[in-house]
This record gives sequence, C-alpha cells and structure tokens, in this order.
Amino acid sequence: MFEDQTVDLLPARTTLQAGAGGNGGNGGRGGDAVAVSAAVIFVGGDVDDSTLTATAGDATATGGAGGAGGDGGAGGND
Repeated sequence: MFEDQTVDLLPARTTLQAGAGGNGGNGGRGGDAVAVSAAVIFVGGDVDDSTLTATAGDATATGGAGGAGGDGGAGGND
C-alpha cells in the first residue's frame, strides 16, 4: 500500500555546518509594578445630615529587576 511513497526529511541543499557558539540572551524585563492606595471613609451623624471624611495616602509602586541574560551557545568543531 505504501511501497511507492517516500519522505524527504531534509531538502538536498541543506548541509550541517559547525560554527562558533551563539551569543547569550538578553536580560529579562522588570517585574510588574502594583500600586495600592488605602482610603478610609468615615460617615458620621444621621442619614439626613451626614458628614463624610475621606483620607488617602500617596500610592507608590516599584517594579522588580529584570532577569539575567541566557548562556551563550556551545561552540562548534570546525
């Protein structure tokens, strides 16, 4: 049933060549920054005559450092 079928794994013009190792990878991107703001709301008095007070602090956010670059590729034998 499959006697007359063939499979080419690599094109005929492709050759394997050894060369120098590759460069190391770039450093990773920094971490995501998350800002958290805490607010306190106080409601005083009765429903008809309420006093609203809101206090909030400054929000700060700091991202993490980027990751280390990857190792260079192994050198080839010429």
